[in-house]
Amino acid sequence: MSFRLDFKYAVRLLLKKPIFTITSVLIVAIGLALTLYTYTLLENLVFKPLRLNGEQPIISIEARFDESHSYRRGVDPLDFQLLRESTKSLEAFGIYQQGTTLIGGMDLSTNTQKYNAALTEWNIFEFAGVQPIIGRGFAPDDHFEGAEAVTVISEKVWREYFNRDQNIVGSIIRVDALPTRVIGVMPIGFSFPSNAQVWLPQPHINVAPTQRSRTSLYAYARVKQGIDLSEFNQELSALDQHIIDGLPDDMSWRLGSDGGYLRALPFKQANTDITQYYNVFISMLVVVFLILLLACINIGNLLLGRVNERFKEIAIRVALGVPRLRLLLQMLMESVIICILGAVLAVGIVQGAMLLTNDFLLNMYAINGEKPFWWNLSLSNEGLILLVLSTLVVIGITGAIPAWRALSCDFNSVLRDGTRGALGRFAGKMTQMLVITEILLSCVVLVIATILLSSSYSASSADYGVETQKRLTAHLELPLESYPERQGFESEDRQKRTAFYYNLKARLEQLPNVEAISFMSQLPGTGAGTSFYEIQGKEALIYNENPRANTESVSRDAWRAVGMKLIEGRDFDQRDLETAMGNVIVNESIAADFFPDGNAVGSRIRRVWSSGHRDWQTIVGVVSDSYHGSTMDTASARYTLYRPIDSDGRTQMALAMHYSGSESLAIKSLLDVARQIDANVGVYHIQSYKRLINQPMLLVSAVSQIFLFCGLVAVFLAASGIYAVAANSVIQKTQEIGVRKALGATDRKVLKLFMDKAIMQLVVGLAIGASVALWITHLMEDAMLLDTQSYLFGFVGVPLLIAIIVILATFFPTRKAVLMEASEALYHN
Repeated sequence: MSFRLDFKYAVRLLLKKPIFTITSVLIVAIGLALTLYTYTLLENLVFKPLRLNGEQPIISIEARFDESHSYRRGVDPLDFQLLRESTKSLEAFGIYQQGTTLIGGMDLSTNTQKYNAALTEWNIFEFAGVQPIIGRGFAPDDHFEGAEAVTVISEKVWREYFNRDQNIVGSIIRVDALPTRVIGVMPIGFSFPSNAQVWLPQPHINVAPTQRSRTSLYAYARVKQGIDLSEFNQELSALDQHIIDGLPDDMSWRLGSDGGYLRALPFKQANTDITQYYNVFISMLVVVFLILLLACINIGNLLLGRVNERFKEIAIRVALGVPRLRLLLQMLMESVIICILGAVLAVGIVQGAMLLTNDFLLNMYAINGEKPFWWNLSLSNEGLILLVLSTLVVIGITGAIPAWRALSCDFNSVLRDGTRGALGRFAGKMTQMLVITEILLSCVVLVIATILLSSSYSASSADYGVETQKRLTAHLELPLESYPERQGFESEDRQKRTAFYYNLKARLEQLPNVEAISFMSQLPGTGAGTSFYEIQGKEALIYNENPRANTESVSRDAWRAVGMKLIEGRDFDQRDLETAMGNVIVNESIAADFFPDGNAVGSRIRRVWSSGHRDWQTIVGVVSDSYHGSTMDTASARYTLYRPIDSDGRTQMALAMHYSGSESLAIKSLLDVARQIDANVGVYHIQSYKRLINQPMLLVSAVSQIFLFCGLVAVFLAASGIYAVAANSVIQKTQEIGVRKALGATDRKVLKLFMDKAIMQLVVGLAIGASVALWITHLMEDAMLLDTQSYLFGFVGVPLLIAIIVILATFFPTRKAVLMEASEALYHN
């Protein structure tokens, strides 16, 4: 009965102040929604173990992450064979490679289409516990040399390319120009190990004990029941050390920057984006937690203000014999109602945010199809449990602040004097702590949000040294069946591949709507990755004290299509084919920084590493600067060397087309000419240059937008919260102000007293907040390059903003109290 009465009483109080109630519910909802959304995002993308066909989590076994190039690295087949023979901890194990493949019908009139492919062991479908909906999976014999070429395709390929042909199983199609039999079609959504759309048998591995290669493989595995990942890593470290001790010098490139080689980690965390930006996700989790805490304190402050208005009522009820516990529960009931309504609203907000996020992720990977299949947000039971626990914590914090204030005052003085009662020493200290906490939390959230947002904006609007207007980009892939890489015929095979690119370039540039064509291994604005180079006559004593530079392969006359210019020397031509390693062209920054006398052309440079170096290469030209990779990527560098594509004859190249007229006509021209030359060549990822540059930034940009929202929420919470705490503090000390004025203190002196205290709290809060923000920023620096100007905005602009808020929030209520007559202030109610 008393519970129902208390509930009705709390509801009646909340309905009397609808603006207060709505504001409180919204603050709680936003705080809980941000917490639940961030947890759901990180749970799906990073932390929740990937489980297929069993309870044991799937792990990835691979080489150490390459920080200098920001990509995963695979393992030598020999080392996986050693692991397979020596390990006692693995329950299931399989190796794979990821890449792309070109699919086409046997009728050469059909367009070749690129799909993401996985070369896997025969057990992959048994490992995942998913079998084809039509046909069969792989058999052990499919891997051996001489077996018929077979493939399993995804439902997406079957639906989009083969129009759900019911006779697809058993039919022969072209896979990388090679006749291949389709043996199965997988169910909708199956993409294991990550984003596969086509599965091909990994050739059987049977290597000699000392037979090493440059092939790189990855492994999916499960540890046995009762063994955790840390135990397996201990076993793996012993094998790792054994391999490292016997690794030849010419294979030292397989080692990570820490000197290690093999590693095992949760499968989801093996994703490149997750590995690179892991600390950013952790920072986001910390910031969201701080916002929830900020929201809790703000709701507590709002309820504290209501308690200040009801001191006399509470004192009368205590005098009439109402137990203090009953009063505590009544005040807690308001918090319960506000928080439950906020939690319900938070679920709705998160559901909408997840739909938008899933659409964003689909659009983000719409062109390359590289979205991991587990990147699909949904609200889990664990998320709902977190919401319930978070709501209980919010109820506890928001209810504790007003309850503490209400039950710690002197009710006798309230009844005797008709005032709110004096603020005790302990209560005053607690109020100061609330102000400092508000300042501290606000500072951390706002600094991090400002720095990340500013850096993200700078990266998206950066000058990459190229023209993007009327520029089209694409990727080309030559099928190995038609353009092989044969031992003993390397020069001939390179010439054949290079001839295709120059033939396509010449044919396209003859069209009236094509201005210029460029081929590069990675176009400016993409790629990234650096290596150490030494300059002849300026060699450092230690290899890693030499400058780092990016290296790209380019076609002759590669500059016009992207708006770059040859500044000095000459372009590549037939003379460069006569050198063993090919000559190089360097960008303007290398010439300016390392050849200030203007003698770059004719100088020599070579790549170096811990145990060796390449041959010297002669600089034959200098081109304008361009930036490879994102300006937020730690693997990017301002130095770039270019070498001719003739020297390596790549099977995959990026193309840039400067066109006139419509983009659709330019795309048609590219596809038609490529098909006329060789219908088996894949032309894919066709998009504008602007979209290409923005692609690497999409994930960071999305995280930045979340931080921006967090920052806006923090600004609102900081402004309202600091004002509420300061105003409550002044109101509680109105009698003290009256006493001081009655004793002869001037208005200016009283105002200065309160402002000095506010400034002291401001300094303490900002000092702690800035230190925490600096620590979190340091975590993010390991994942990305933060814009220097963003530090100015974050560590100068944000404290200045908070200082203004604190000073105004203290000044106005204090000034209002000071302007009262002493007698009025003494009996202020």
